[in-house]
Amino acid sequence: MSAAAATMQIPATESSSAEPLRLVCSEVWGGNRPIHRAVELPGIQGILFSQPCEGGRGGDVHYMSVCGAGILSRMCLADVVGHGEAVAAISDQMHAHMRRSMNTPDQRRVLGDLNTRLEQLGFKAMTTAAALTYYTPTRNLAVSYAGHPPGWIFSKADRRWTRLELDPLPETAHPLTNGPLAIEPQVPFTRKSFKMQIGNRMVLVTDGVLEAPDASGELFGDDRMQKVLDENRGGDCAMISEAILSALAEHRGDSRLDHDDVTFLVAEIVPGPSGPAFWNAVKNLITRPRGNSDAA
Repeated sequence: MSAAAATMQIPATESSSAEPLRLVCSEVWGGNRPIHRAVELPGIQGILFSQPCEGGRGGDVHYMSVCGAGILSRMCLADVVGHGEAVAAISDQMHAHMRRSMNTPDQRRVLGDLNTRLEQLGFKAMTTAAALTYYTPTRNLAVSYAGHPPGWIFSKADRRWTRLELDPLPETAHPLTNGPLAIEPQVPFTRKSFKMQIGNRMVLVTDGVLEAPDASGELFGDDRMQKVLDENRGGDCAMISEAILSALAEHRGDSRLDHDDVTFLVAEIVPGPSGPAFWNAVKNLITRPRGNSDAA
């Protein structure tokens, strides 16, 4: 890690040394505050980093949820244009929507309903979003985007990082398919599903990562991000997250990263709940176990 990255300041209550944030059943957690912390959901572990450029609460929003049966994990990053009250209002609406939708398996509907809701409420702050939904019994990962830069996926089998992209749209598709939220109502969204293996990883970022400029204005960009990931194929989520921070600080020549809000999620597929899926679902619905998200 570079000296610049090593001196990056994150509030102690949300630091990487804190206890991992653990979600179990019927839980939703997130917001737009600074965080650098390990996160755990059924079948997924990782590191979430978010730093608003102006301190306090920023325009990047992050949410995670687990369904009532404890077998469906969802992660969402969003980038709202602007700061202040508009972002806080959208963050509140996203939290409420994630709670209402925690048991909805198809994130296309989740994004579509959220877009409609923001339009109905009159929000005009353009919002991009990336949503991942992981179903532990089948190890199926679904990804959708709303105008958001595609992430990356690591295959443990061939030890390669590739872009986590959707299939090309047909010529007959709606012109705003997969477009940003809060622009137009009734925008359709697509998804792509992946069969995951234990040890596969994903990385999601907001524009503040890819568009970080150096002193001459050159952006960090996709190629540098790809290089960081390729050079850390053998690293765990913590090592990869530190490598991203180090590369950003080196490129910027400044650890403050005050050019924009910077948010990324590095996650890995891990063994899910043991035993039959039906038994786990029934047990969780009856016992309602909880994680430690209330402490976050």
